[in-house]
Amino acid sequence: MYLRRDKMDKMDKLDKRILEELQLDSRNSFTKIAQKIGVSTATVSERVKRMTEKGIICGYTAVLNTSELGLVTLITKIKTKPGYNSIQEVGEAIAEMAGSCCVHHVTGDCDLIVISKCVGYDKCGMIIEKIKEIEGVESIDAELVLKTLKEELKVEL
Repeated sequence: MYLRRDKMDKMDKLDKRILEELQLDSRNSFTKIAQKIGVSTATVSERVKRMTEKGIICGYTAVLNTSELGLVTLITKIKTKPGYNSIQEVGEAIAEMAGSCCVHHVTGDCDLIVISKCVGYDKCGMIIEKIKEIEGVESIDAELVLKTLKEELKVEL
């Protein structure tokens, strides 16, 4: 499968501490992070630069409470046509669609699970129809989230 433990094993405790601090508040300066973990600002800067170049750090963003903004969460399970060779292409087409937040290639009864954020139920319906039009899509099972109990991107390292 796609287990990427190799990247985690190559990171030392200092890299992990820096990532933990960035996950808590990515607005903190490198100086503040350095003081908190007991290293120089240059060390933090160098390591963040290296982790960014390796693709471990992908960017910095504000985390929004989408429910408070009135957005609807749509979870779509997609099965590709038998013999269709590019689940990757289907996933990439969906990833380009407005509203798609996460696209996962998965094991099980479906090939892809997509999480989208929509402004209203009509927009959810439009997303489902657009997915149906993608070459290689056989079927879609879509569900609307009634209430989000937890949603965050912080991970334990």
